[in-house]
Amino acid sequence: MPSNKKQHNKNKHKNNAGNQQNSNNNKNNTNNSSSHNAAAAVRQFEQPKKLNLSPQARIELHELIGLLLKTVYIETSNPKEEWEQYLKIQEILKRIQELEEPLKQQCSHKPKGNRLANIDKFYQWAKENGLQYENVEITEFPGYDLGLKATRDIQKDEILFGIPHKLVLSEEHEVCAFVRDFFQPSNLKLAFLLMVEALKEDSFWKPYIDLLPESYNTVLYFTVEEMTQLKGSNALAAALKQCRLIARLYAVIYHWPSSQIPMTDFKELFHYDLYRWAVSTVMTRENLIPRTKPKREGDTSDTIAALIPFWDMANHRDGTITTFFNMETQQVESSAQEDYKKGEQIFIYYGDRTNSDLMIHNGFINASNPKDKVSIKLGLSPSDALFEKRAKLLELLSIPKNSELKVLPAPDFISPELLAFVRVFNMNEEQLDHWINSERAMDLLHIDCALETSLESKTWQYLQTRLMLLLRVFPQTLEEDEKQLALVKDQQVAMSSRAAMILEYRVLEKRILAAALDYAKQRTKA
Repeated sequence: MPSNKKQHNKNKHKNNAGNQQNSNNNKNNTNNSSSHNAAAAVRQFEQPKKLNLSPQARIELHELIGLLLKTVYIETSNPKEEWEQYLKIQEILKRIQELEEPLKQQCSHKPKGNRLANIDKFYQWAKENGLQYENVEITEFPGYDLGLKATRDIQKDEILFGIPHKLVLSEEHEVCAFVRDFFQPSNLKLAFLLMVEALKEDSFWKPYIDLLPESYNTVLYFTVEEMTQLKGSNALAAALKQCRLIARLYAVIYHWPSSQIPMTDFKELFHYDLYRWAVSTVMTRENLIPRTKPKREGDTSDTIAALIPFWDMANHRDGTITTFFNMETQQVESSAQEDYKKGEQIFIYYGDRTNSDLMIHNGFINASNPKDKVSIKLGLSPSDALFEKRAKLLELLSIPKNSELKVLPAPDFISPELLAFVRVFNMNEEQLDHWINSERAMDLLHIDCALETSLESKTWQYLQTRLMLLLRVFPQTLEEDEKQLALVKDQQVAMSSRAAMILEYRVLEKRILAAALDYAKQRTKA
């Protein structure tokens, strides 16, 4: 049975509200009979809300969203242009959010007060529909908001709970069948479904939706000032891309014809804050489970995206995947990945992710993340006289000629692919010819590969220079950031939780780069 780690989307969705469509978003589904049937099936359960924006607000909103579409489709060619585009997008979205504020205030997805105030209704709903759990409860934990607590001592591998398929909100829902031609990635279909259910007062999943957070710490919620603090970091480009993508999809959904939306008043209620909330909910909580219905035309995966009530209240800790879908009982089952004492928080393992991925898609980082890494973009220049030979040798090593290669935490420091790329990049023609024709070309991936002293020296000098440049791009030094972080943790300096997360992320990234730089210096001397 497949493991069910929380994903974002990333695929890293599958990722991601991040790997998206262009032309598919604008397809006309008027002739799709199955879609119309799905729409009819959904409409019979609706309880439409009678509210709208003023005609003047709608006119301005329509103009702003047209401008937003033009802005997000502008091709950028460098980091400066990417940042300027981001600022323009945020300027437009800020005014859109002001116009849509009445819709946000009346949206039913917004939890009423403290999340735990809704816990009794959630428990009643979940137990009535088959939730099986003993010795585990949802409660608040400092620094985590809600989490799962052991109500007695629990041993490793002990089954914690079973969640029936009936409670799972998944892309097998009829609404997702309707939008499947608009959104290919599973997580985007699931986000659309969540919006529809959040807008229905009589939704079967209302007790679950009311227990969800009102907002998140994903990059979709970063202020411009907070995003500025990522300048120089490995995460900035991906964060800007994610924000641009969700802004584009919001504008695309806004322009869908009302006749193609499976909810009568959806267009009148739809707003940006609802969409980023739904996308963030899915990014931070999505899981994969096996299909329970036959594949439709175009379906390729045997798994589907799903939100799993109760299970998704568990927070992350390094470990192993201990959640599976039991095909016999048709329920999600999770076992303890370690021993827990009564009163301790129960954690699950979300899977292998870098801190950049965690911050962008999950809204937190892991200070002791063994899977963390920093990417370096390297590529061959077509104007290089030895371009063809370098590209041929890289192909033999299964390394693209334009790559994102990894700097790793100690004790590895430099990934094999990064080391091999830099070696090839610094070879002369005679050396390239030798390794292209050698049966031992794969040795270039190994740290102790037998190379000419001059080539090895140039390799480590090149890495040293690149790592120094990456550290210099940051506005602040590692020492300055570490000093500030220490003051924040000692509560001598006040800082929001999101700003503190960004600060600690910068420290962790710089530490990886600084340690790799020290290692490269040692190799250069050797």
